[in-house]
Amino acid sequence: MALFNRTKREINAKIVYFGSPLAGKATTLQFIHRKLKPECRGPMKTMGGQSDRLLFFDFMPPELGEVNDYRVRFHLYTVQGEVANRSTWKTVLKGADGIVFVADASPESAAVTRESMENLRECLRSYGQDLEKLPCVVQCNKSDLPDALAIEEMAQLVDSAGLPVIRSASRTGEGILQVLSSVVKGVMTALRDQESVGSVTADSSKGLAGVGSEDKHAPVERGEGIAAVPSDLAERVDTLPGAAVPTLAMGGAVTVTADGILQVPLTVGCRGTQRGFVLTIMLTPDASVVA
Repeated sequence: MALFNRTKREINAKIVYFGSPLAGKATTLQFIHRKLKPECRGPMKTMGGQSDRLLFFDFMPPELGEVNDYRVRFHLYTVQGEVANRSTWKTVLKGADGIVFVADASPESAAVTRESMENLRECLRSYGQDLEKLPCVVQCNKSDLPDALAIEEMAQLVDSAGLPVIRSASRTGEGILQVLSSVVKGVMTALRDQESVGSVTADSSKGLAGVGSEDKHAPVERGEGIAAVPSDLAERVDTLPGAAVPTLAMGGAVTVTADGILQVPLTVGCRGTQRGFVLTIMLTPDASVVA
């Protein structure tokens, strides 16, 4: 669920890269982070120990425009490697606005890839969510292998049910930015359709920096392109909630302490009164969360 930061006039949207161990989730995020211009993205952060290690960073593509005068900041998350405690994924997936399912296209990983998709659906159902109702893209990673399964086989393997399925190779970067663009487009469309959002303004003639783009504001370094963003972002939708409705918003930047604890500043407001809180999250084998 996207959070409104009324102080900074930002919408914070969360995208989770989910998949089986060694499917290429961390390599994908690291590739994206390298390709985004430093002025458009925050630093790559990690949290946790040798097991259940969380990777995340945020970026704000300026050319996507604004949603009711709010800029959109995307936060990308994944868990690296083998996940020791299943509740870790449930914690990371909570409140996700978009999902990239990183599927391992190597034939020997077919069974674990299918099981990973089942786990994803089960985690979402525990929150009353349906994968088909969320912006989701299936990233068929390791498609550069000689014996990699075809796109059609991967779609059938994970029962994609009409979700976009894109071949990729995180080692070379093939398809990585195309996947990112697709899920960002889906999240922006969902924000447009939410009842809590007013109008959307954007220059729909721009994508997320085409190949060889000379636009100095493009978030991606020249030489790597991302597919175009939605062409209908200027449509109007409903208005923001009134002042009498309680609001929850990000109150500042998320920080990570030296001992690996995530601190999230929150602002709760109602009828002109606001109070600040700090949500402290520590991923442990018990996935405990202390407010």
